[in-house]
Amino acid sequence: MPRKRPGALRAAPDRTPVWLCEPGRISSLSLATSAAIRRVEHAHEDYEVYPGVTSAALLRYRLFLARPGRILWPSLARCSCPGCSLDDVTHVRDALAEVLALLPARPRTELSRLVTRLDRRLLRRTLPSPHAASDPWRSRAWWRMRLYDGEVDPP
Repeated sequence: MPRKRPGALRAAPDRTPVWLCEPGRISSLSLATSAAIRRVEHAHEDYEVYPGVTSAALLRYRLFLARPGRILWPSLARCSCPGCSLDDVTHVRDALAEVLALLPARPRTELSRLVTRLDRRLLRRTLPSPHAASDPWRSRAWWRMRLYDGEVDPP
């Protein structure tokens, strides 16, 4: 019976990185861009960026924009943990902005095209908040300057 050579026994096993083991791709993005996003999500340790956040954020963004009615009202997340905070569309957009900032040029361009189309729909279907300019946190990004559901000026 053939045996493995001693060098083959001592050699480190071939390990595929975790970000390549995940099947498929992110909806509406190429396989190369999906792989780059997964690579960034697994390499970067931040509250906003964690494995699977881009796919979840894009899904939540699309679900928010698919709601019926002419005007949409963003609402605050009930919980501040990473998964539940994606209930707030402004947090979803913050997470996407963070991922966009970390990506290399080509994947960033492809993801930004998709996010820009969604942004146009968000801007068209939400109302501007009259008090947002006075709040330094909300005035940093246009998507935070929208009028929230049930509140004139959220905290």
